[in-house]
Amino acid sequence: MAQVHIVRHKPIPVFSQTCEVLLVGDDGSIVRLIEPSGNVGTQFPADVGSQWFGTIENLKGSLALAGASWSDVYKTDVLWTTPSQDRDECDERKNAYNNVYGAMINAATGGPMRSNRMARFTHAAGYPDPAALFEVQIKAIQGENVSIGGGKIDYGTWVDHQPSGASVSHKKDGEWVHTLGPDVAKEMEFVLEEQYAKPFAEEGIDFRKQTAWMEILVAVDDAPEKTWERIEAIRKLFEDYFGDDRPAGVIYPVSRIPNLDGVVEPQPRVVSGDVELARSGEIVDGFSTWTSLQYNGIKEVMVSGVAGGDAGAILGSIDASVKAAGGAGLKENGVFNNAYVVATDDIEASRAAFGDFNKSFSAYYEGTAPCARTAQYMGGFQNPAATCGVSNRSIFAVG
Repeated sequence: MAQVHIVRHKPIPVFSQTCEVLLVGDDGSIVRLIEPSGNVGTQFPADVGSQWFGTIENLKGSLALAGASWSDVYKTDVLWTTPSQDRDECDERKNAYNNVYGAMINAATGGPMRSNRMARFTHAAGYPDPAALFEVQIKAIQGENVSIGGGKIDYGTWVDHQPSGASVSHKKDGEWVHTLGPDVAKEMEFVLEEQYAKPFAEEGIDFRKQTAWMEILVAVDDAPEKTWERIEAIRKLFEDYFGDDRPAGVIYPVSRIPNLDGVVEPQPRVVSGDVELARSGEIVDGFSTWTSLQYNGIKEVMVSGVAGGDAGAILGSIDASVKAAGGAGLKENGVFNNAYVVATDDIEASRAAFGDFNKSFSAYYEGTAPCARTAQYMGGFQNPAATCGVSNRSIFAVG
């Protein structure tokens, strides 16, 4: 009979340093998930190389709490603080980071690096630590029958496809194309169909029906006044594209995506093989409120970003979704929270809002150990009225 054991290492009121999940399947197989909270490298000077080394060292320590190493990492999210609205400054920061990214991981950890990656310039407000040039979130896995690489986690009986984020960038007649012009819906459709659906179809996978989760980044710093116009156009395309098979997910504005000439970068989570994908049947902000994966007696629930104005109320809504999917609740089954606080041009007011968010967040978890967490400033989240939001993954045994 399947079992799930969750260990939340070194908890503080708003997050645990690392969440370790031991999955014992119906067939007796054992898998360990290791998910550290997002980390920064501000113990070192404020240059890209130094802070990247510091971030690697801090995340190594978080992985080590659960006996994992960087070669077990399958997913990496890079959240760059926006240096300015100037495109060239962003390009310089991106290139500086990319120049040290892989080489420093291999040098500092011994490698090999097998992870996917998704990066973005988030907002000029940066992170709770104003000295941070970026924050990085990683996920790792161990298991006798588990293999990772190429954006896939292969469990032997089913495959969890988590490719890197993709933009419209592609080659045409031997030349790189980085934009399709001002039609952002056309751009989104191109990425979904050409960058994801067609390659998946070659593997016999129906992208529309087998996508469980979608994160959608919308770049806005080139035209801030068009922020929600762009988001709504992309959301409408997303809704029409997936129809009744809507995944769970999040959509939010970022300063820029790595393709500085592009606007949209989605990243899906797609499954194939002996795994059951279910949807809540309820749509909010364009997404299924939750989706679930069931395999080998284990159920994993992905709760879409819940947008609102109070962290405690948002977490209560997530708790209800976890229960609706068959779990005991967020406090019992929660593995990871992604938190978003909407920043404004008034950076000091934004930092005060982050403090209020954390007070409400920690009050919800009082007396218990919270999930691991990454928190970030964004220019918006899910809908124009939101001042904050949270998405979640929870895991429990069934049967």
